Amino acid sequence: MRFELNTPWGRVRAWLYAMLVEHNFTNLFRFNFHRISEEAFRSSQPTMWQLRRMVKKYGIKTIVNLKGANENSAYWAFEREQCRKLGIHLVDVSIASRSIPDVGRIRRAKEVFETIEYPMWMHCKAGADRTGIYATLYQYFRKGIPIEDTDQLRLWPYGHIKHSKAGKIDHYLEQYIAYRKTHPEVGLLEWAETVADRDQIDRAFKVGGLASFINDYLLRRE
Repeated sequence: MRFELNTPWGRVRAWLYAMLVEHNFTNLFRFNFHRISEEAFRSSQPTMWQLRRMVKKYGIKTIVNLKGANENSAYWAFEREQCRKLGIHLVDVSIASRSIPDVGRIRRAKEVFETIEYPMWMHCKAGADRTGIYATLYQYFRKGIPIEDTDQLRLWPYGHIKHSKAGKIDHYLEQYIAYRKTHPEVGLLEWAETVADRDQIDRAFKVGGLASFINDYLLRRE
């Protein structure tokens, strides 16, 4: 369904859907907002009040929405409206939390970090998995930090549970780190394009049942 925000009832209906169905109310208790660097921030999906406050506080120029553009999302309708009102750029990126990013998505991340205006703020729903992936790629592509030295895919303080299905990205990056020990000149994107067998790496990952139950059912992560 599409949400119209140009009538009072339409706005109320969309707000209720965003807060209750899309779980935006959880941000009232756990914002999961963190600074990655002097020019980059990460969080769970902000409420519109949080969005306005943080944009003004930190001079944010770009928001990277890792849930992707979605005409059927009330939350996305509000976020798009707020970004337009605040005069900031909204970049919609679709990335999954329970599968290994394909080469196109890794290449797209590099492109995003090379072309957006900073300071920037990235978010998904919970700010743990998809945001952790992109924050890791930000550190690697933008800041030149080796993958083994990145620190954005962690349980504390971000909430990333690596033994759940969301840990596939950890397993994937571990394979790259191992390969790089004997091929230090090969970058992540080159490895992903020419060496890595994404399907084989995915099949080799062993998921923890309890961890997935917590991540998928108790926390209801996307």
